[in-house]
Amino acid sequence: MERRHITFLLLAASLLLTFNLFNRMNPPEPKPELDQEEIVEFDEKANTPADNKPGEGAEDVEEDKVVYDRTFATLGSIDPESGYRMLVTVDSRGGSIHRVELSNPNFQSYEHDDDGGYLGQLAFDETDGKGVKIHVVGPGTPAAEATSKTEGAANGLKPGDQIVSVDGTSVTDIATFREALKKTRPGQEIEVVVDRPGEGDAAATKVTFAIQLRKHPIEVIKPDTSTIDGPDGLPKVVDHPPAFLTSLAQVGALSSRDGLKEIKGLPSLIDSNWKVTQVSESEVHLEMTLFPSDLKQLGENRKLRLVKKFSLPKVTEEQKSVEGFDIQYQLELHNESEDSLPVAYRQFGPTGLPLEGWWYAHKISRGWGTAGIRDVTWESLDTGKFTLFTVHSLVDQAQKEGADPWTPLMAAGSTDKTKYAGVDAQYFNCSLLLDYEGSDPKFQMSKAAGAPIAPINEAYEPKTDCSFLLQSQAYPLGAGQTVTQKFRIFAGPKETSVLQHYGLGNVEYYGWFSAVSWLLLQVLHGLYAVLGNYGLAIIVLTLAVRGAMHPISRKQAKNMQIQAALAPEIKRISDQYKDDPEGRLKAQQDLFKKHKFNPVGGCLMMFIQLPIFLGLYRALAVDFQLRQAPLIPGISWCSNLAAPDQLLFWGDWMPEFISRPTGFLSLGPYLNILPLVTVALFLVQQKLFMPPPQDEQQEVQQRIMTFMMIFMGIMFFKVPSGLCIYFITSSIWGILERKLLPKPKNIPTVIEAKKEDIKQPRIRQSKKKR
Repeated sequence: MERRHITFLLLAASLLLTFNLFNRMNPPEPKPELDQEEIVEFDEKANTPADNKPGEGAEDVEEDKVVYDRTFATLGSIDPESGYRMLVTVDSRGGSIHRVELSNPNFQSYEHDDDGGYLGQLAFDETDGKGVKIHVVGPGTPAAEATSKTEGAANGLKPGDQIVSVDGTSVTDIATFREALKKTRPGQEIEVVVDRPGEGDAAATKVTFAIQLRKHPIEVIKPDTSTIDGPDGLPKVVDHPPAFLTSLAQVGALSSRDGLKEIKGLPSLIDSNWKVTQVSESEVHLEMTLFPSDLKQLGENRKLRLVKKFSLPKVTEEQKSVEGFDIQYQLELHNESEDSLPVAYRQFGPTGLPLEGWWYAHKISRGWGTAGIRDVTWESLDTGKFTLFTVHSLVDQAQKEGADPWTPLMAAGSTDKTKYAGVDAQYFNCSLLLDYEGSDPKFQMSKAAGAPIAPINEAYEPKTDCSFLLQSQAYPLGAGQTVTQKFRIFAGPKETSVLQHYGLGNVEYYGWFSAVSWLLLQVLHGLYAVLGNYGLAIIVLTLAVRGAMHPISRKQAKNMQIQAALAPEIKRISDQYKDDPEGRLKAQQDLFKKHKFNPVGGCLMMFIQLPIFLGLYRALAVDFQLRQAPLIPGISWCSNLAAPDQLLFWGDWMPEFISRPTGFLSLGPYLNILPLVTVALFLVQQKLFMPPPQDEQQEVQQRIMTFMMIFMGIMFFKVPSGLCIYFITSSIWGILERKLLPKPKNIPTVIEAKKEDIKQPRIRQSKKKR
C-alpha cells in the first residue's frame, strides 16, 4: 500500500475518532415530544437509577467532561395509606422536579377525563416501533401493583420493561399507547403485555399483567407543552421549562442576563443532566460541578459544586391533616477553589400547574379585573405586603419588553425579605417558602420577578404558563467554604386550614365581602357536617338566609302591592300635571304619604341581598370543599357544585361561536340546565309581580327588563351550579312568599287637588320673600 494511502487512512481514522468523542461529549438535543429522552437503565429493586452512570464511552474522557444520561427518581407514594400525601418525580435534567401528584383520592383530575384510566406516569421512551420503554414506576400506582399472569415473573411493572400491548391493542409508540389507554375507564381491569429484558446475556421475555386502573390524581406540577408556528409555518410543539430549575447569576466576574439566560461560556445548569448521588424512598440528592476547565476564564484552580437535596418526610398519625404538602428543598454551594469566589444563584419556580376550570372559573384579583389561571404571588416577611401578579399583567410586560420580559415582584432596592413566591391556580397552589432559620444568613434575595415561562397562549391568554425567579445577592465564598439555603416547596390544595398552616392565608381571597363569605362558609360547612351533602346544605342555607330576612322582604312585598294598586292613580296624576313637574311631584308625595307608601322601600332588600349574593357567589366559586362535591352522589350530572352542571356536551354539533369555551356571548362546550331554570324563575317573578304598564313608555321599559333578564342568563350560563341552586331556592321562596301574602284591600283614592291649591302657597311665599 502506498504511503499516501496509509496517510489518508490514518487521517480518516483520526477524524472519525474525533467526531465520535465529540458526539459522546455533546449528545444531540432531546426530541420535542414529552418524556422521550434517552434514559439510563434503572435499578429494578430501588425503582431509581442505580448510580446515575455516565454515558457510554465516558471512561475515555476526562473527569470534568463526563456527560450523564437523563434519569428519574421518585419520592413518596401515590398510595394514600402509605403515609405520604404526594408522589414526587425528580428529573436529573436541570436538577428539576418533573411531576407532583397528590395521593388523596378526593383530589382527582378533571383534565384527564378523556384520557381513560390511570396506569401511572411512567416517563416513556419510544423504541423504534417496538413499544414504549418504561423509565420510572411510582410507588402505589396501578403499574407498581400490577399482578403477573406469567409464571415465574414478579408482580409490578419495572423500569426497563417495554409495553407492547394494552388490552389486545398493539403498542408501537407513545401515540398508539395513549390511544389504547383512552379506550379504557377508571376501575377497569386491563391486560398489559411487556417485553422484559433478561439479566446479563439472557434474552428478553414476554410478561403479561392484569392491572386495575384508577382515576387520574391531580398533578400540581406536570410537564407541559405549547404549539407554536415554526419557521416553516407548520405547527411546532415546544416543551415548557421544568419546575424549580437553578442557575448561576454570577460567578466571580462573570454574570448572566435575566431569566433563563445563563452565563455565557459555562456549562448549562438548566439543560445539562445533574448527577444523582443519593436516592431513597424519601430523599434524592443531585449535584453539578463546574471544574477548573469550565472556570478557566476566572483563573487557575477554580472549582464550584452545586448540590440540590429534595426530601419528603412521611406524615405520622400524630400530625395534623393539614401537614405533609411540602417538599423539603436544600441548595448548597461548595467553593472547592483555593481562592475566594463571589457567587450568586438564581432559583426558578414551578411550572405546569393545573388548568382545571379555565373555561368557566375566574379568580378575583385584588385590583380591578379578573386574575388568570396561573398567576404569580409574592409576600414580604417584614411588612406582610402581599401582591398578586396576574397573567394579564405579566403577559403585557412581556409583550412590551421583549428583551427583558420579567416583571419585578418587589421594588428595586427594597430591603424586604421574601417570605414566599408562588404560582396560584384556581384550586391548587405551588409556592417556594424561604426557611431563614435553617439557611446561611449570608445569602439574601436581591431580586424577585415573574414572567411567562413559555409561549403566550394566543387562543386564551389567561392559560399562559407563568412562573417566577428569585435571585440572591453575590456573596464571596471563601476557599473551601459552603453555604446553604433551605426552602419548603408547598404543593397542595387551597383549603383554608392548609393555607393558613403554611402561612399562605393571603392566597385565598373572596373579594370585597370576604367577611360575609367567611361567615356563610362556616354555616355551610356546619350544615354539610350534619346533612352530608353540599347541595342540601346550600338549599338549607338559602332558606335560613331568606327566613332571617322575611320581615324585610314581607314589608317590601307589601310595598310593591300598594304600588301596583296605586298605579292608576299615579297615572292620573301624571296626566293631570303633565306640564307642571312641581305640582306632579307634590301630588304624588301627598298620595304616598296618605297610604304610607315608600317608593324607595324596595331598594332596601336589594342592598341587603347584594353583599350576601356577592359573598355567597365568591364563596361557592372559591371554596375548595365544593370542588367535585356532587348534587346527587353517583350521577355524573352536576357532580361538581363549583362548576356548571354540564348536562350535555354539545361542542361537537353546536355552532362554534356558541360552544367555544370562551368569548363574548359564548356559552361553553356544555348545555347547562340549572342556569335556564334560574332565568325562567326570574321571568316568572317579573311577570307575576311587576305592575301592569300604564303607558307605552312603561311597556318599553318592561320589555327591556325582560331582555336584560335573558342577557343576564347568558352571562350567568357558566356560573357554579351551587350558585344556581341558591338562585332557584331563593326565587321559589320569593314566589311563595308573594303568593301567600294577603292582597291590600280598599285602598281609597286621593281627592283630586286643584293646581291653584298647590301653587298658591308657593306664590304667596315668593311675595313674602320679596
